[in-house]
Amino acid sequence: MDVQQFFATLTDVPWLLTTLDLIGIFFFATSGALLAARKQFDLVGSMALSLLAGLGGGFTRDILLDRGLPASLENPVYLAPPVLVSLLVYVKLIHPNRLNLTITLFDAAGLALFTVSGVLLAHSMGVHPVSTVVIAMVTALGGGVLRDIVANEVPSIFDPRGVYVLPTFLGAVLATVVAMNGALNAFTGFLIAFLIFAVRMIAYRYQWRFFGAEISQDKESLERLRRLATQAQEAAARRVERTLERRLRSPGAPAFPDDDTHGSYGPREEYEDQVRVDDYDPQTQTITVVDPASHQQVRLDRGTGVMDVTDLRTGRTRSFDDPEHDWIADDPEDPRD
Repeated sequence: MDVQQFFATLTDVPWLLTTLDLIGIFFFATSGALLAARKQFDLVGSMALSLLAGLGGGFTRDILLDRGLPASLENPVYLAPPVLVSLLVYVKLIHPNRLNLTITLFDAAGLALFTVSGVLLAHSMGVHPVSTVVIAMVTALGGGVLRDIVANEVPSIFDPRGVYVLPTFLGAVLATVVAMNGALNAFTGFLIAFLIFAVRMIAYRYQWRFFGAEISQDKESLERLRRLATQAQEAAARRVERTLERRLRSPGAPAFPDDDTHGSYGPREEYEDQVRVDDYDPQTQTITVVDPASHQQVRLDRGTGVMDVTDLRTGRTRSFDDPEHDWIADDPEDPRD
């Protein structure tokens, strides 16, 4: 086989499309099964969420392109990854240590592969380049949106705490341009998919946001901050308790290990890997955490339930006593601002 024949084989649409679809379904289905595990769904719920996440985007794509029976129903092999992944997560053969990060990794991989497969199929059917980009984005985003809605989560495309749609859009445009020049094959397709994946994960790592996107202090965001601070507080209390038990068993051991600092209480996966513990008082169980996504510092007093929220960009602090009530304490000049 010469070089020309080799690249002709790489460009073969059915082979490449099936491969991208199956790998993308696996990654998206895994993100669905992991989210189901975080929500403590049973096996049926895990399979349902995996099927929605893995097949939802491709199902919608095939309907928009009027391909007849969607590929996931025409070929039973498409059902295998979601079912297999659900079983693996259920029996804990796939058991991540940092749940939120792992879900994001698998979601980003599925996002990247489905973007390329959407462009590949739409272009092969002679769809207009602008429509090709739209179909690719629907393919990539559809499964994740269905997964999040069913799991009662805010869909990632609407979450201002991370850049989610932009990598898909840029990847779809790039793949469409490459396809129009007859160069979209297995090599260039996986390269574009890797670029989409890399941009998404870098955006997640550094909490990129669009200019002007601010997280408002509404009830939902406050409940989120209280929930994360409470989870971190409980994790820290458990770690202190375990440390004291070790000290009772070994009277000569220090109260706390030498490598313990206020910022290391509790494994991060216990509070969704979204906040950093800055300080913890074992006596009062008062904890201070930082939420990098919203640039806010939260101090939660376990005894009173009062939560002080400080905007790290402005230095302004406001106090909150209960999610059902309004702000209780503020500066004297503007007590109910």
